[in-house]
Amino acid sequence: MRLYPAIDIKDGKCVRLKKGLFNEVTVYSDKPYTIAKEFEKAGAKFIHVVDLDGALKGYRVNAKAIKEIVDSVSIPVELGGGVRSLENIKEVLDLGVYRVIIGTKAVENPEFIREAIKEFGPDRIVVGVDAKDGLVAIEGWEKLSDQTALSLCLSMKEMGVENIVYTDISKDGMLVGPNVEQTKLLSDKTGINIIASGGMSCMEDLENVSNAGIHGAIIGKAIYEKRIDLAEAVAKYESFDAFSKESKKEVISNLNWSDCKLDDKGLIPVVVQDYINNEVLMLAYMNEEAFNKTLETGLMTYYSRSRDELWTKGLTSGHLQYVSSLDIDCDCDTILAKVRQVGAACHTGNKSCFYRNFFIRNI
Repeated sequence: MRLYPAIDIKDGKCVRLKKGLFNEVTVYSDKPYTIAKEFEKAGAKFIHVVDLDGALKGYRVNAKAIKEIVDSVSIPVELGGGVRSLENIKEVLDLGVYRVIIGTKAVENPEFIREAIKEFGPDRIVVGVDAKDGLVAIEGWEKLSDQTALSLCLSMKEMGVENIVYTDISKDGMLVGPNVEQTKLLSDKTGINIIASGGMSCMEDLENVSNAGIHGAIIGKAIYEKRIDLAEAVAKYESFDAFSKESKKEVISNLNWSDCKLDDKGLIPVVVQDYINNEVLMLAYMNEEAFNKTLETGLMTYYSRSRDELWTKGLTSGHLQYVSSLDIDCDCDTILAKVRQVGAACHTGNKSCFYRNFFIRNI
């Protein structure tokens, strides 16, 4: 499970709200970038930032504080609040933010999300679904729409969205536990990455989210109030041992490694594909040891022809690949691996290694 420690910014300061109410504010630091540095030191692999003023006013307000956060850490940062146009998205990405969270605009103009994904790629666009009493809230949570969280999530999936942050506003900043039941419903019904937000209060809450098979969890006030030790949570849910434990699956097959046709070095090529949208992510090679380790851990493991050694995809970067299925072609000389990709598959930061057009023709 991916953990997202949160920094909410208001008037340039790190704050937390209760139930999204702007008159219920607790200030934790007037230098948000120092909080980000502490998160990275604790082992965080991603930081979740919200421009609260931007969310309310509809335009970027805390650019200076956001830029300071991005420049102070080496891990990726996602940002939400006040993103209402393609120009806004470019401005945020130009600050060095890795991906942008869009809320209000997704409700008011769903086609905008399709345009944003086409322009910037699905790995750079996240949709924020904030709900109160089952209905989606917009404009900094100040207004309720007539759309349900599930209907919005399903429509966003059709637009190509791969990651959604789901917040139960009634639980946000209250330390009463997340809405696991509703978050799991969204995860199960959509099949895409749902990140739980709102109400995280203790390690047991994180355990409940993890056990529900939910992709990630945003932690805010519980860290600041010292109810959750971030370093301890990272060790439990984001270490290699944690990923291995989560990924183990029963393997059912009537084929064996001996059925594969290998090259003269005992290798077979592996075409890697996203299990949700079938996008081809990369090409790699396996030997028997890599194949067996993949089955044992549930994490895609390959053989490096240049280094002459095994390597587990994402072990260093955190961009792991959970194996969903392994299929072999009719000639038994190529494996097709369908995976759940965490982050980018390519070392360049692109979702797929195949991001450059060689030839295009309309047919």
